[in-house]
Amino acid sequence: MDEIPGRLRAAVGDEPAIETVDIGGGDALVVTPEETYLYRSEGLLSDESVAAYPHDVDRLAVESGRRKNAVVLESYEGTREFTVPADVTDVVVAAMLEGVLRTTGVVGSEEAVRAQFRFSDLTLVVTDEKLFKHVGPSVWNEDFEMFDYESLTDLNFQEGSVATQVVLEIQGRQHRVKVPNEQAGRVRRAVQSAVFEHHGVSSLGGLREKIAVEEPEPGSKPDEAAPGAVSDPVPETDETDDNSGGVDWSPPADQDVTGPRGRPTDPEADAPSAAAVGDRTAGRATGAGDDEGEDVSDAGAGAGSGSAENLEARIDDLEAQLERQNDLLESQGETIEQLVEELRRGR
Repeated sequence: MDEIPGRLRAAVGDEPAIETVDIGGGDALVVTPEETYLYRSEGLLSDESVAAYPHDVDRLAVESGRRKNAVVLESYEGTREFTVPADVTDVVVAAMLEGVLRTTGVVGSEEAVRAQFRFSDLTLVVTDEKLFKHVGPSVWNEDFEMFDYESLTDLNFQEGSVATQVVLEIQGRQHRVKVPNEQAGRVRRAVQSAVFEHHGVSSLGGLREKIAVEEPEPGSKPDEAAPGAVSDPVPETDETDDNSGGVDWSPPADQDVTGPRGRPTDPEADAPSAAAVGDRTAGRATGAGDDEGEDVSDAGAGAGSGSAENLEARIDDLEAQLERQNDLLESQGETIEQLVEELRRGR
């Protein structure tokens, strides 16, 4: 639109515009951080008008039609909606989403929104400080996830046959976001650019090196531990080490906890030890109790270790099967969407 109509310009006032969109037929739409203003020109059946839609909402959604789409805003005051041509919907919704995020305080006033992506039921928003993820039929509601770059401990991208996974490690815990391979390059560039700039690096290798310097390595030496950290107690006598089990003792991060000292207390596992104590007492007379007690204890430790290894193997297999099933479901979903689209076009 070459010139904003006077009535619309008066309604917007001095508010900064995020986006101005010509929606055809002499109508226009202006999105500011706090409100969306919809201008309708005078027609045969209606007068010239301007309607304002505040961004202080709980939900933003889009209902698709054949030629026009309805933009829906829900708040505690009720539900309001308006229609725009399908070919400008993405521009309108992107600007309105930024306004909603700023008005509701999710994105700070000085925080820059660098990119937005909408894939079916997934919405991603990349700012210069955080990555936001929303999953659901609506474009946005209060049920979203936020990943702060300052808490990032690793970043990776795993390519699959159908989708690419953005793997964000936040304080040691991995979070995965799947995006279609067709758009994976754009998502990767946007996320990397924002994260690299935030941390002052230019590559994934540089990011990991900087994080490694900032984050202390696990299993550090006791004299290098952070203030207030609890170190392993030093047993005073052999009797304490063998029998007490160390009630307040916890294994270091790099120690195998499946061994005899690290495994959790279990009544059945302790039973052979009690028998071994009885045999040891009797063994003072017979000379055979000590050997039997040691054999039972060793057998119990071996069984516990083997059980843990089998459980880990089963979990790994289940995770691999689940990943394959998810890829298959995504592939089938894309095929169905393509068939629906072709049917709509009359092919």
